[in-house]
Amino acid sequence: MKTFISIILFCFFISSCGQYKYDLAIKDIQIFDSETTKVLENKTVLINADTIAAIIDSKSSFRAKKTIEGNNRLLTPGFIDTHVHTVGNYGAQATSPENYKEDNGLEMLRDLQAEHYLNHGVTTIIDMGQPEPWIDVTLDWQKNPTPNHPNIFICGGSMVSDEDRRQPEHHIEVMNPENGREKVREYASRGLKYMKLYSKLKKADYEAMADEAKKQGIIINSHVDNNRVTISEGIDYGVKNFEHFFTLTPSILNYDEHWPKMNAMYDIKMNSSIDEFAAQMVYFFGYIESNKEYENRLMTLLDKMAAEGATFSSALNVVASAAGQSDFFTSFEYFPIRDAPMVNYNSKQQKQLDLAYEAFMKYIKIAHDKGVKLRVGTDCRFGGRAFLSELILFNKAGFSVGETLQIATLNGYEAMDLDSNRGRIEVGQTADLILFDKNPFSTIDNVLSEKIIIKDGLVFKPTKSIGHELRTILLDDGIEQSKAWLSKAKSDNTYPKIKVSALKNTVRELFAGGKTKEAIAAYEIFKNGFPEKSYEIDGVTITNSSYEMIRNGDTDDLKTYYNFCKSNFPEANIYLGLSVYMEILEGGIAAGQNHFNSYVKDDKYILDENEINGLGYLYLQSGKAEEAIAVFEMNVTPFPGSWNVYDSLGEAYLAVGDKERAKLNYKKSLELNPESSSGIAALKKL
Repeated sequence: MKTFISIILFCFFISSCGQYKYDLAIKDIQIFDSETTKVLENKTVLINADTIAAIIDSKSSFRAKKTIEGNNRLLTPGFIDTHVHTVGNYGAQATSPENYKEDNGLEMLRDLQAEHYLNHGVTTIIDMGQPEPWIDVTLDWQKNPTPNHPNIFICGGSMVSDEDRRQPEHHIEVMNPENGREKVREYASRGLKYMKLYSKLKKADYEAMADEAKKQGIIINSHVDNNRVTISEGIDYGVKNFEHFFTLTPSILNYDEHWPKMNAMYDIKMNSSIDEFAAQMVYFFGYIESNKEYENRLMTLLDKMAAEGATFSSALNVVASAAGQSDFFTSFEYFPIRDAPMVNYNSKQQKQLDLAYEAFMKYIKIAHDKGVKLRVGTDCRFGGRAFLSELILFNKAGFSVGETLQIATLNGYEAMDLDSNRGRIEVGQTADLILFDKNPFSTIDNVLSEKIIIKDGLVFKPTKSIGHELRTILLDDGIEQSKAWLSKAKSDNTYPKIKVSALKNTVRELFAGGKTKEAIAAYEIFKNGFPEKSYEIDGVTITNSSYEMIRNGDTDDLKTYYNFCKSNFPEANIYLGLSVYMEILEGGIAAGQNHFNSYVKDDKYILDENEINGLGYLYLQSGKAEEAIAVFEMNVTPFPGSWNVYDSLGEAYLAVGDKERAKLNYKKSLELNPESSSGIAALKKL
């Protein structure tokens, strides 16, 4: 009798253990086939751990620990954004990841990735250029993915050739071809799979690095837009992946010759903002469309790209935003914070821009039809939301929904050589999936609908953050409403305890974004909540934000911002040119000159030739020639060996009709740099 009972208990134990064969089932769904762009009906996907274990008909039985009722909804692979910047876009300080270790600040930045990408269905991101001090941190994220964050793959810094100017923190200079090869080998030894060759690389450096990358098994992603290396030459060097569709133009037209012609055609000036630059990239496609010879060159290049298996990332929402064609504004540069492009076109120019945008999208469709593989690369702050807008823009341009979803998924994974376990819904693939509430095949706008996101086989649940959400409340609802919201959020059990790191990041973003009143309010919230904690802001942030206010004519905000920063962050070395501007603003040119002479050798201020020269041009372009001349003359004193300071001074004198002084300065410029094209051209005119 005991034996019989034991057998029964044993059988019951075996039955119980075998009750659940799968961890997760997504039942009764439509599956998007990213290979064929077709939809498979009446399916159930079964998942074990982080992997798709089986795909069966909806009517077939199964045993799973958890089941999601699909109700005939669409399931797609997780999206991939092949061009993001995860450091600067979140207000992070470029050179100091150490500053984020307090209060688990590095995890806070990773949570921002989840908020901005994974929350919208982007399960994989490729970081296309970051400051090198961050490589160890982000490489650790790459090696240790989690279900709560998007997969990240990095390429290190953006490679540029040695130049006699200050580089952005994420641009890494190589001195010569052999030094470039050494950099490729260094990255390979550190475990990087990708590298980015940027537009400022000289041809010899580019060729050497592309060649070494092939030897080291590194995939090159290339941004070429300044006539040093063309896309065609990049392909000849073995490069397949190119950044931004708009970079086609300098590969068929020399910018030195055609940029002035394009500007003349549309009666526009050289760009003074990043948004005007993006708009002018759109204008260029209207310029190409107007000339059959240029269009034929474009078709020849697209044919070569298709034949060689080359791919293009999009940056579509950024250029569409600059042209006023997107429902969601983004820009290549998030700062200053804004929701509309910084452009100033009249109605005629805007109509021309609309037509140029149509040409731009027409050529994207032609490229696709010829066989050029397109992939999404948003290259902007709110990449996940921008990603969804790009899908809508592709569809509006004539791409089918299936083609659009293929661009969002398989094309990107294939280009990045990640398609062995991602990009398809197949047995053996990683279970990174999107289940849409509303079907995009009914209308593409449904990509914006609610969705269940499955990452590594688990349902993703966004984490709330008081510090992060405060930024949005301040900008959207104002200071007083944000204080009331904050008080309520602190007592709301759905929010975790406020993180110092998240609040500090919000303060940093608002200061860097030129939102003076909101930044000061956030800073006061931070100091009241954490009086024992310190907060620092660097001179670069103060300077960049101030100049944006100057360009926008926000002098009242500028004074408040500048004085607040000087009082609260005395350790931040202010750039000397900016301080000169503030003195001129208050007391005129003489006050600015006295200030410059008093502090030109003082370590309290940062002396930078390019910054002061930029200030001079800021005056010159706004019609304040006397101030421009004064500033350019100041720049001669500490930099008498620079040809460029004399060239700029000559231009300013010419602007006021003083031809003799203009000649003297252009001649001095040419003595220092006989190859200066601007100096030669100016003296010929004179």
